[in-house]
Amino acid sequence: MKRHSVALILPYYGTLPNYFPLRLKSAGYNPDFTFMIFTDIDFSGYNVPENVKVIHMTFDSLKKLIAPHLDFDFVLNEPYKLCDYKPMYGLIFQDWLKGYDFWGHVDADLIWGDMGKFISDELLDRYDRIYRWGHCTLYRNTEEIRRFVLHKLPDWNISYRDIYRCNKYIGLDEQGITLKLFGTCTDGGGGGYYAVDFTTVGNEEKQFVCSGRTIPAFRWDKGKVYGLAIEGNRDYNIEYLYVHLIRRAMKFEPGFEERDSFLIVPNEFVPDHELTTEEIQAFMTPSIEYECECMMRGQKDAGKSRLMRFLQRIKNFLGKNWTEKLMVFKRKYNRIFRSKLDFQMSTEFIGDMNVQARRSRVRANLNTYNGG
Repeated sequence: MKRHSVALILPYYGTLPNYFPLRLKSAGYNPDFTFMIFTDIDFSGYNVPENVKVIHMTFDSLKKLIAPHLDFDFVLNEPYKLCDYKPMYGLIFQDWLKGYDFWGHVDADLIWGDMGKFISDELLDRYDRIYRWGHCTLYRNTEEIRRFVLHKLPDWNISYRDIYRCNKYIGLDEQGITLKLFGTCTDGGGGGYYAVDFTTVGNEEKQFVCSGRTIPAFRWDKGKVYGLAIEGNRDYNIEYLYVHLIRRAMKFEPGFEERDSFLIVPNEFVPDHELTTEEIQAFMTPSIEYECECMMRGQKDAGKSRLMRFLQRIKNFLGKNWTEKLMVFKRKYNRIFRSKLDFQMSTEFIGDMNVQARRSRVRANLNTYNGG
């Protein structure tokens, strides 16, 4: 039994990953951690572990929880924008967090391993913040830390007010401004622990590429998750806190969650077994066709998303009175704010250069694939 109580928060609106039953199962193997899901999704068809609390709440009701903490008209027109509000979850959901020592925000596309091994009582004794990424970050549950993001840094051109007035997702949950704001907190004085105890795999390559290294598969076995790697002629396992399957389409058969162990291979969950040499080679081989199909699908989806956001903005605008419409017009064409935001995005909000280089390579492959 852990000495520290931890609640991990996931508001979710939309369609859950098809493999979400495995996510629930892996959470159930960590009974010392409480998972809170705020959603309007019907969970009657899921096997929900005792440590997973499903709180039924509409998206509009969630926005009403935010309003008392912001003294201006904030923007939250679509669920994805919630990512910018993750640092506020301790404040937004404080009524559900009473009695917990830590709170955190997590994503839906995680397969959990042995959480207690990585998030130990000793770690929670020492630090006020554990990890720094949007898919999993923990904070000590104190009044000062719950409000840490609602401040203005004197050496920054923008603040939470600018970000929460912006339609676009900025990435406040894991960007430099959040680290600096947290550094202003003195309550507890524990600082942060930012080791990379997890592994995250994107969907831009068919194979699993983690921090520049290719892993053929992962094994989940009775609450623990390992990366199966090849080094020379020696096989070995690397244990992780969790595997993050970022927007990756995975083949999942209903009932598969009844297994005590399974393998996570590129784009599929399969029964646990020892991988053959042929399987390892296949799982580690790049596929230009897959990368190009992903790029084309992403471009098509982006076009649809832009259209939907445009139509939603028109609908929201028409529903406002003339005073509100005038404020929207001023905010939209406020060149000072736009220049501040653009400048900050170009300096502090720069993505990982390895990711950018990889995307450039995929785009080059796409041009070749299309005969360009």
